[in-house]
Amino acid sequence: MQTPTPRIQKIVSRWDSSRVLFECEIPADLRDADLSGADLRGAVLRDADLRGADLRDADLSGAVLRGAVLRGAVLRDADLRGADLRGADLSDADLSDAVLSDAVLIGADLRGADLRDADLSEQKNDFFDILLRAQGEIAGLRAALVAGRVDGSTYEGECACLVGTIAHVRGGQYDALGNGLKPDASRPAERWFLGLRKGDTPKTSQISQITVEWLDEFVSLIAPPALAA
Repeated sequence: MQTPTPRIQKIVSRWDSSRVLFECEIPADLRDADLSGADLRGAVLRDADLRGADLRDADLSGAVLRGAVLRGAVLRDADLRGADLRGADLSDADLSDAVLSDAVLIGADLRGADLRDADLSEQKNDFFDILLRAQGEIAGLRAALVAGRVDGSTYEGECACLVGTIAHVRGGQYDALGNGLKPDASRPAERWFLGLRKGDTPKTSQISQITVEWLDEFVSLIAPPALAA
């Protein structure tokens, strides 16, 4: 029986497609690889070992990185729009200034990751839109986040997703909230909340911490100005 020929993937520069940065077999072992500026749009790197890899300025939009190990990787200024990062290990990764709009972070490990100035504007703006429609539930939602009583994978129960938690606080049904609030797993805010599991708090989860910061920012924006003395 012939030994199957391994699949070889060439990784080229996003700035110059004729420049090959790296060649690897699939599944990929890319530990400590220098892939800065790589063109990895739509690349399938499921379960790839990218520990310590330099991916700064890389284009990973739409890439499949489900289960990939990116522990300690440098993803500064990387484009991760729409990337599938389900179950990826991003602990201690540098994601500062990375673009994460519409990225799927379900079950991703972000412990110790640096998300300073990461572009999460799509998720944040959609979250603000939802908060505008549920201002009476803001305090309850915040309390649930702080207490670790949010689970982005379900609409019902004590620990539920964004719309489910709003319904729980309101004492209504998640599919009958009105005012434009309805179950929609494709909404950027709901996809962001998929990264939260029961027990995640601002002290243990960067997603929870960032969400509470957004919520507090929203409250400060809508709060009436203090009356002049």
